[in-house]
Amino acid sequence: MIVALAVVIAFIAVELVWIARLVHVGNLDAHELALKTAVPEPESALDWPDLHLKAVVAQPGGRLVLVSVDWLAHPGQSATLLLALDEGDVRSLSLLSEWCAGHASVSPLRYPPPTRLVLRRRQSLERVHAQLLAEDLP
Repeated sequence: MIVALAVVIAFIAVELVWIARLVHVGNLDAHELALKTAVPEPESALDWPDLHLKAVVAQPGGRLVLVSVDWLAHPGQSATLLLALDEGDVRSLSLLSEWCAGHASVSPLRYPPPTRLVLRRRQSLERVHAQLLAEDLP
């Protein structure tokens, strides 16, 4: 009887932790979307509410990455970003490639200085930190 009660309590605790994580991720998505929609006319792909990664091309042996993106809500809008991944970061390139292959929605967020950015996969806590070196926005 006591073991069954302990199992039920443990199951409820795990479910509450999972629900708290889902609420946290949902709040992040909503907050970032609210920040992006406050911008009247986006001047950069980093001002778009969400990105779709079409291609990721890495410099061999380096930390420079070309990323081709488009805006999910406006399929005609596309851009190419030249990013410098953080030194010693071995996971970011694989995350970008995984997001590209999985057609994931990605939320860009700038932070000081203005060329620093974070790309976060929506409905997830996975993040890539980088520096924007150049952007080609037709």
